[in-house]
Amino acid sequence: MQNQIFYQQWSSPCGPMCIASLNDQLIMSDWIDGWHRQTIMKRFDRMLRPQWIEKETPIILKAIKELKEYFAKERRSFDLPVHLVGSEFQVKTWLALQKIPYGESRTYGDIAQEIGQSGANRAVGGAVGQNSLSIIIPCHRVLGSRNTLTGYGGGMATKKELLRIEGIFNSLSDTTQG
Repeated sequence: MQNQIFYQQWSSPCGPMCIASLNDQLIMSDWIDGWHRQTIMKRFDRMLRPQWIEKETPIILKAIKELKEYFAKERRSFDLPVHLVGSEFQVKTWLALQKIPYGESRTYGDIAQEIGQSGANRAVGGAVGQNSLSIIIPCHRVLGSRNTLTGYGGGMATKKELLRIEGIFNSLSDTTQG
């Protein structure tokens, strides 16, 4: 039997997102036009062999409600059960991202050190870029060395806006790295 992933499109203030659930857990809050989307979808296909069904579920509705509260600056953390789909290294990285407090940032090197993989900055960057739970797992809070802005699945304008919402962007250099 195939895993059934239920999904809905939601128009966030920063662009369209796909919000999806599997077994009453959130599995995706991702940018529909994101540069990493095809890689994430291939990983889901390989690891879950899902059947995608457009359908509203209680967890999807709760996720949209909490995301709306986040964008309105009424929510700083999320209370959602999540299902992480990735390699052991990816999951370890994503769990470390969840520990970054609202309004703070970390570098890829900080995350590598957090997961006990000092020097694995590029590998951490790869895992961060494959996060399927944008905003919920705050990959937008990860910066390059010297706190420079780096790429983001939802685009640089979206990353800047998310950092502005949290009061982080104003304290950063506007230098963008690849």
